Amino acid sequence: MSKYSSYILYMLTSILVVLLYVNDFGPLNDLQRSVDDMLCRVTAQEGRRPNVAIVAIDGAALDEYGQWPWNLDLVGDLTAAVGNGGPKTVVLDLDFNEDARQDSAGYTKVLAEQISWVENVVLPYDVALATYRSEKTNNPEHLFDFSLNIESPLGIMDERSSLQVRKVFLPADKLLNEKPNIGFKYQMPDNDRVLRHQSLTMNYEGYYYPSMSLLAAANFLDVKPANVSVVEGKVIKVGDSRTVPINSHGEIYINYSADFPFATYSAAQVLSEGFNLKQFEDKLVVIALDDPGQTLYFKTPVDDDIPDYVARASVIENIINDNMLEHKSDMSGTSMLILFAIGGLYAFILSRVSLLYRMLILLGSLVLLANVNYFIITSMRMIAETVYVGFEILLFMLVAPILDTRLIAGEEEQSKAVKQKLPKVDLEKGMPEKSVEPLRPRKIIEAPDDPANQPTSIIPTDTEVPSDHQSINIDGVDIASDETGVVETSEESTTALESGTIDDAISVDADSEEPVVKALSDSDGVIEQVMENSTPTPIPGSNAPLTQLGRYQITGTLGKGAMGHVYRGIDPAINRPIALKTIRLDFISDPEEMEELKVRLHREAQAAGKLSHPNIVTIYDVGSDGSLQYIAMEYIEGQTLEEMIKKKTKFNYKIIAQIIIQICSAMQYAHEQNIVHRDIKPANVMITKDYRVKVMDFGIARIDSNSMTKTGIAMGTPNYISPEQLQGKPVDRRADIFSLGVVLYELLIGKRPFKGENITSLIYSILHKEPEKPSNLVPSIPFLFDQIIGRALEKDPSKRYQTAAELSDQLGAFIEAFSTKR
Repeated sequence: MSKYSSYILYMLTSILVVLLYVNDFGPLNDLQRSVDDMLCRVTAQEGRRPNVAIVAIDGAALDEYGQWPWNLDLVGDLTAAVGNGGPKTVVLDLDFNEDARQDSAGYTKVLAEQISWVENVVLPYDVALATYRSEKTNNPEHLFDFSLNIESPLGIMDERSSLQVRKVFLPADKLLNEKPNIGFKYQMPDNDRVLRHQSLTMNYEGYYYPSMSLLAAANFLDVKPANVSVVEGKVIKVGDSRTVPINSHGEIYINYSADFPFATYSAAQVLSEGFNLKQFEDKLVVIALDDPGQTLYFKTPVDDDIPDYVARASVIENIINDNMLEHKSDMSGTSMLILFAIGGLYAFILSRVSLLYRMLILLGSLVLLANVNYFIITSMRMIAETVYVGFEILLFMLVAPILDTRLIAGEEEQSKAVKQKLPKVDLEKGMPEKSVEPLRPRKIIEAPDDPANQPTSIIPTDTEVPSDHQSINIDGVDIASDETGVVETSEESTTALESGTIDDAISVDADSEEPVVKALSDSDGVIEQVMENSTPTPIPGSNAPLTQLGRYQITGTLGKGAMGHVYRGIDPAINRPIALKTIRLDFISDPEEMEELKVRLHREAQAAGKLSHPNIVTIYDVGSDGSLQYIAMEYIEGQTLEEMIKKKTKFNYKIIAQIIIQICSAMQYAHEQNIVHRDIKPANVMITKDYRVKVMDFGIARIDSNSMTKTGIAMGTPNYISPEQLQGKPVDRRADIFSLGVVLYELLIGKRPFKGENITSLIYSILHKEPEKPSNLVPSIPFLFDQIIGRALEKDPSKRYQTAAELSDQLGAFIEAFSTKR
């Protein structure tokens, strides 16, 4: 093997570890959780938290006042007693579903009055999960007041970034009428049944709501729900008071205490005479049921059995005391780079030292890794993924001895053995008979100028080389030298080199234009020939994959259209990712038609290239390569509105309005440049990773001038096309407004307004039929959308919105009114 074998061995080990990491190797993931739990136990804080207290409806209270469930008037008395102590927030961590018996007896009303008197009361509600966003139903009246802000242009997050809820079970209406704070409660342990995380946000009917723990902490910190915002997969900002780290699922990593951290009082004590209620002053008090028969218990990293309400209270305590841990479990890219970097570093270091030093370095690295883990969690309040790093170091310890085996280290010994086999040659005494034979046609191998590079290393240094042609045979290899110093080999010699044992590399002058042949010795003494400066073999045949368009390099295919493909590519001049849209012309037999298509393509680039707007895809270049015409444009990462509609992504009305407003902004700008898109549809609207709208594919956009307009030619997608386009009439910006009305209708209903069993019936529907009002199909849709769609889909262009700005202004006023929270 070559001298680089040790480097290759270490890098292959690193690649193995990275593959295990990428594929979530189960045993190592379990080990990572165990290490995380150990770190949490070792560093868990001790002592009571002075600002959180628990009032438990425990065995003593149940013995004195009866078994659970209590009548709500007794819960109201307990709430009022706690409220008399002057707490900042009271959390009733109990179930308050509708109960006809309690309601008819007047008990619900008593509790509602006490909640109204105490103020700052937080009630929980239960949820039922969904694996995907369900069809929209009525949004509960009291829930929207507690919706959260999402820090993205559209106010939406990926479906995996929060709980997806299909149903909520709110407290009784009489309680909600008193305007208490309400937050969901939901807890689910990890696969190994250990409760480490708690979800802080949920998505219900297109809006995002806080958990009871998050809402209670915000209330204690005097932060209104309207001032709580979520940065997807990163943090939740509780006003300016706290920044809560979350993972990609919107969960907080719970930082449990080493012992029970909360002062706990029995409800029987609180309801008794003489109890000092001032103990609750300025605290957050959690009232919860502590009954082994009805309370859920969980295993945690620091305790094998804690009540569920203690876990929720721990989250509240973490937030209000800024006592949070950041669990770095979503660093796949960074972790892979670290693993590769460690592999490269150790490959460089370990291959240069003896086995003893290798093992000492690796053992020291493991000790250092353990200390780094401890430092990170104690000083930076962070848990990092380091098990794969430790596993990589352990593998290095296993492969380190291999470097000293014959497989790796035997190359040098074999090289010495080969040299010892070479015979001494005395040219003055003559050569053996077999070496004196006619020279066959020769191939020049090397003509070095530097004596150090002369191939005389195979000849004893005390031997004088004659100036005339001499032939020396060594192990069956003919080596000839003339007076110019050029060393030649015969054809037989070349063959012998391929199987001989010569250790030295022989090559031609580095400035030669001819391919360089190097004879390299491997660990088995076999000579290999390596061709350098050779031209890569071209891919034969016309069906070879396209790798280049003009100066642009193609790296993949994004899509395929009727007349060409859309490729992903790179502009090598500035290393910029681009999209390349192509049109094939080789299948067109009519020269006039081909020329018309070329002109149209350049016209498209001329029109779209004028546009520079944050909501419009930018055109960079236009050109041709063989039979292909292409346009280079901005590469957008995201998904189309069509894809989101097909996946039944749930948009609330505020988000729908924001999408349409951004499309209007793009259209208004283009219209002011005298450019009509003519093909507005969901497939041409991109939603980027940061939830911005990009209108793309100006494939049939034209500059409205007499020389470029062809009256009578209808272009566009039939489902979204305007009546005047279908009739072959001249079109203007109002055609785009009609298409946008169809898009808005589809976003609201999930279906298009015009239908037809075939193209003829579809065209007839667009020209003559009025679509059903959205609110007739979904009663929860605001009437304003009926008005907007009705005007946008007018058959007569003069009755539609005359500019996109008019439509946008109406939606803007709607958002401003709709987003106001009580």
